[in-house]
Amino acid sequence: MLLTLTQVLQCLSFILLPGIYDSTDTQPTTVAIHVDAGPYTRVNTPISVVIENGEISISEREFQLVEISEGIEKPIAAQWGGGYQPTLHWILNGETPAGTTRHFTLKTASNELLANSNEVTVKDNGQALAVQVNNKEVLAYHYGLTPVPEGVSERYRRGGYIHPLRAPNGGVLTRIQPSDHYHHYGVWNPWTTTEFEGEELDFWNLYKGQGTVRVKDVSSVVEGNVFGQISATHKHVVLDTLNAENDKVALNETWNVRVWNAQNDGFLVDFTSTLNPATNQPFTIKEYRYQGFGFRANELWDDNSATLVTSEGLSKSDGNGTRARWSYVEGPTDAGQAGVLFMTYPTNFNYPEMVRIWPTGANEGKENVFFNFNPAMDRDWKLLPGHEYTLKYRMLTYDGEMDAATAERHWQDFAYPPQVKVSSQPSLEGKKMLLYTKNGEGFVHKNIPSSIKAIKKIADENDFEVVASEDPVQFTNENLKQYDVLIFSNTNNDIFDTPEQEQAFKEYMQSGGRFVGIHSACGSERDWDWFAQMLGGRFHRHPPRQDFEVLVLDNSHPSTLFLPKIWSINDDECYYMKHLNPDNHVLLAADLRTVEDEKRDEYPANYFGDQFPLAWCHEFDGGRQWYTALGHRAEHYDDPMYMQHILGGIIWVLSDEAP
Repeated sequence: MLLTLTQVLQCLSFILLPGIYDSTDTQPTTVAIHVDAGPYTRVNTPISVVIENGEISISEREFQLVEISEGIEKPIAAQWGGGYQPTLHWILNGETPAGTTRHFTLKTASNELLANSNEVTVKDNGQALAVQVNNKEVLAYHYGLTPVPEGVSERYRRGGYIHPLRAPNGGVLTRIQPSDHYHHYGVWNPWTTTEFEGEELDFWNLYKGQGTVRVKDVSSVVEGNVFGQISATHKHVVLDTLNAENDKVALNETWNVRVWNAQNDGFLVDFTSTLNPATNQPFTIKEYRYQGFGFRANELWDDNSATLVTSEGLSKSDGNGTRARWSYVEGPTDAGQAGVLFMTYPTNFNYPEMVRIWPTGANEGKENVFFNFNPAMDRDWKLLPGHEYTLKYRMLTYDGEMDAATAERHWQDFAYPPQVKVSSQPSLEGKKMLLYTKNGEGFVHKNIPSSIKAIKKIADENDFEVVASEDPVQFTNENLKQYDVLIFSNTNNDIFDTPEQEQAFKEYMQSGGRFVGIHSACGSERDWDWFAQMLGGRFHRHPPRQDFEVLVLDNSHPSTLFLPKIWSINDDECYYMKHLNPDNHVLLAADLRTVEDEKRDEYPANYFGDQFPLAWCHEFDGGRQWYTALGHRAEHYDDPMYMQHILGGIIWVLSDEAP
């Protein structure tokens, strides 16, 4: 989706969009985002990244997140989240193998206003907010006071809980107000044994009348293509049963319930509780066997019908009072077999928390599935005034059955998400470039018209201007001042007519000029040593045209980040060069084991082992240079991956990124 400033502000009261605009420059930059899977395979994983270092421009520009793979840009649904630092969210769709990196850019798009089609919606019925993903209900958060069954004490009335929590098949996983425990409310988060102002208080067992949890307000509701979110404030209230006017708030709690449109086999829900004492007195959660993040299962689950497994391989029979990173519990629902995977986060207090599980035989063996992450099962937790304390959990509801390997993978996504690196790239918008194609006496490549057409195409797509010429009269000091980049595409042999033209080119580069060389540009001005050092090398020879493999030596460069580790080249020339500049930062190298060459023993022999440099970047004599030896045939310029390679070179020379 395209994100307009208006759409962003619908979710945020204000936003700074660092990295997109520089406050002193009206030209936008492109943000490059690299997502590293790390040691774990990822499947449909939520990604969140803070965009830093700048301010948004008050304009009608729109932003598009795209993934770059094999030279193709694929639009990705993305969504801004609020907070002190604006955060971009999206789903890393599909499988991302361990050890691999995926590459995205966030860049400006056209001013055309597109409709905002929210796929995660929140519907309010006056008592509860129901979150839906693609028109399927995931959960309902109740902010209103829920009536109690006839004959049951009004003390059991409360809001601030989740019910129903549903599986993708629509089956209900939770229940509220069961006759055995009227204070059980689906998914809820009160504390059982606490100390406040010298008094011991229970906010879990409502029948005692000591404390309860009330919803102060729902502070925000967010809908979007990537996630929907409900934020609400709860109050842990100390009750005065004789005079309600004397009720006192001891603890404030903020709930953030986020439902992802993760396109998983299940529904993904993040639950965050932020606690802070409401007075200038500490609030202590005392050691006790059950309290905190709790779940009461539907009435169909019992010892015979339900399965519970913890991350340590324990079950209902032996898991109670043990520690667990995750636990899944599953059983029958009104819509078929389903379950929920509960996951805890490494920064939680007393992580991995101990778990309260109703053991086999509990509750007379009937309707007896209860699960509770309890950070204070074996120790006190003292909350100090003026401090905030956060607990994070994730739930995945699913149809059918879970297994330990799948549960572990989901927990790894939550606990150790992919690493995200953000860097700014210069915008090409409004830039002007000279595309120079002159050839002196000797071989002239037939690919030149194709290269001109292809480079003009990427210019149109990226809003920069290209002037194509093979006339060396372009090279005067005054004329070159208008160009941000000089692109030498398949120039060859003598490409300047006069020493003055050579000097104008040299002075342009020495004054901070930017240069991109393509294929036979390395065969230009073969008697001019400065030119060879500026470009990075001089053409020597090539074996017969053939298929061969290219190794990506630096996959973080704009001209290579989208390439596979081994790039299979189709019917090209493998250039060998001499006079290589030792400062070249080599990006690509030919795998000489895949190149048939009867003259290899003559050169390059084994000077470079089984690799030979084919693309590089460097800085020389005041300028910035990028060169690729690939691109012999006209058909190469119809290859989006090759053209993305060239576009990345242009982007790099315009940046300040070190070689």
